[in-house]
Amino acid sequence: METSSCPICGSRDFEPVLELPDRFERSARWQLVRSPSCGLLMLNPRPCVAEIHDYYHEGPAGSYDPHLHEALARSARDRFYLSVRRLLLHRKAALVLRGEKKAAEALRVLEIGCSTGDLLNHLHRKKGIPAENLAGVETDGGAADIAESRSGAAIYRSGIDALEKEMRFDRIVFWHTLEHLYDLNGVLAATAGRLEGNGVVVVALPNPESRDARRYRENWVAWDAPRHLWHFTPATLAELLKPHGLEIFVTVPWMADTLYTCWYSEKLTAAARGRRFGLKEMTGALLQSALGIAAAVSGLRHASSLVYFIGKNG
Repeated sequence: METSSCPICGSRDFEPVLELPDRFERSARWQLVRSPSCGLLMLNPRPCVAEIHDYYHEGPAGSYDPHLHEALARSARDRFYLSVRRLLLHRKAALVLRGEKKAAEALRVLEIGCSTGDLLNHLHRKKGIPAENLAGVETDGGAADIAESRSGAAIYRSGIDALEKEMRFDRIVFWHTLEHLYDLNGVLAATAGRLEGNGVVVVALPNPESRDARRYRENWVAWDAPRHLWHFTPATLAELLKPHGLEIFVTVPWMADTLYTCWYSEKLTAAARGRRFGLKEMTGALLQSALGIAAAVSGLRHASSLVYFIGKNG
């Protein structure tokens, strides 16, 4: 276990916000704190780097959902999750490439935290980006092996610094990745250095100001302690990016996360109250998903997840 300073303001003085369960092991409790200086929400204390691996191999499947693939799918729930993930790939890839003017043959894309390489594979097979123009970073060895074999892209297992120094990219993607990273400032500095002058960083993050975060409180599944170390609002993310010469220029909601978030948050709430996840709870999850989507349409800050488009300032 270790304690951490705030990566934005450097403070070690925090105020407690919530005590969070591990959704796979509810007897474990983790402290969510806020920096009074800059407002960042973070987990403190947290597992150290040497300990965190085990927390990605908890749960009935023995594998973290983003690392799930066909060979590990042991249940109808796993197969359904993978089917939905595949269905969403077209929308996700289109969003990642939003506004891109370069021809696919010339486009270079890096995904940090590429998991099993679904996005990279889709960008190659469906969008026509050459495999040699794609790269991924994935520290989970099993997921990295699958990503490499499926997409044909080079997958780096020890971090962004392992990439050749001359490599530059038009798009650098952090899809629900930034919240997992220990060395935020080191990774962002490297990212800024590898971004083409008019390149774009695409960051998807859960939104701690969302309607469902406020509703479910400690049982909001996207806290995902202790795997999620940081929880950014648009304001705190902007502050984190500023020293690296990066700024947010567009923010959009990612509605597809709402059903997943409400469904599993309802499950956590039922478990916390000693109830089974029955028809009443399932109906409630669907209702809350619909209300969450409606709320996000009315105001960006209510969305379960936000996607940020980031470029070099100046």
